[in-house]
Amino acid sequence: MEFTNKFNELKSLFNLNREINSIENSNIEIRNQYFTSNTSLAFPFEDEYDSYNSKQAIVLSDKGIKENESFSYPVFIPKSNSKSDKAIILLHGLNEKSWHKYLPWAYYLAEKTNRPVILFPISFHMNRCPESWGNPRAMMTLLNQRQNDSKLKLSTFANVALSERLSEEPLRFFRSGRQSAEDIVDLLQKIKQGNHPFIAPDAHVDFFAYSIGAFLSQILFIANPKNLFADSKLFLFCGGALFSQMQGTSKLIMDSNAFISLRKYYLGDFVNELKTSTPFSTYIKNSQLGNAFRAMLAPESLRTFRNNVFQGFNERIKIIALKKDQVIPAKYIQSTFACIKHSVKNMVEVFDFPYDYSHEIPFPILNSPGCLQVDKSFEKVFMSASEFFL
Repeated sequence: MEFTNKFNELKSLFNLNREINSIENSNIEIRNQYFTSNTSLAFPFEDEYDSYNSKQAIVLSDKGIKENESFSYPVFIPKSNSKSDKAIILLHGLNEKSWHKYLPWAYYLAEKTNRPVILFPISFHMNRCPESWGNPRAMMTLLNQRQNDSKLKLSTFANVALSERLSEEPLRFFRSGRQSAEDIVDLLQKIKQGNHPFIAPDAHVDFFAYSIGAFLSQILFIANPKNLFADSKLFLFCGGALFSQMQGTSKLIMDSNAFISLRKYYLGDFVNELKTSTPFSTYIKNSQLGNAFRAMLAPESLRTFRNNVFQGFNERIKIIALKKDQVIPAKYIQSTFACIKHSVKNMVEVFDFPYDYSHEIPFPILNSPGCLQVDKSFEKVFMSASEFFL
């Protein structure tokens, strides 16, 4: 598959508001499915922690964001007269508002594995957030306010909505992750019970996870709620490190103040709160997802628990890191899985592409002849993923 041409083709035809997106001369089609999130699971402590200072541009209460409650997700489906007994869920990166980047990723995986590939949006991302968050005109006032801080770095139209939300209330990072995790559990249960139109009951479901999607998937695999992840495979791309080892300041992710706020809360205030007795701290300490989240925060956090779980993954996990990744550096991905002493070298591969790339844009859209190198690098990553799932 020629990545660059396929990207342009899929971008031009993709429409989330159309039930079926047909792809000319292809055995793959895109079907958009409707999903409703159980927000009562996502916000059990909102009254205790909700901020009263929110800027109107990013909505007063997270529960007031209707796009996050009910939404569509695309499924890339090999044409067939029967439901598939295998599927892949693809999880995206932080602060993403468009599926375009991931369309050729899903297409390639669906074509090579002959499985449906579900592009599932993380809470408050993609089409689960107001369109205004990605509108430069709507974000202008907020951006100007943040840029009044002379110490602020890398504040942009692209990251201002997320930066404001996380600076104002760092707990939103956990809330969004928890809601996303509960939604994925709900989706897997629907599949298991035979309530998915394209996937058979008790189908085997694997995961392809990128960036913060990798972090979310690791938490799910550690927690293994309802034993739904016990047999699943996990392919991580540009992800796998612990929270404390990530560098989130980026023009496309969040500004420096937001990243400082996140680190201060989750590596300090959050840890201190766990020493107290509150409804929130009790939930964290007594729940599978809560303890899995704790285990992914820092090297010293529940180290023995985390390492014991990771050692059980063994053949079920494969990771590709990038040498020039500044957001989730390869060395920290390797150190996270160093507990699997005899397998880590085969488990984690570090690639370096022969063009200018980044964590956020591993496969830039270039004109010929530069696109040929990108196409080959894309093929190298996704062939590895496809073979891992087969």
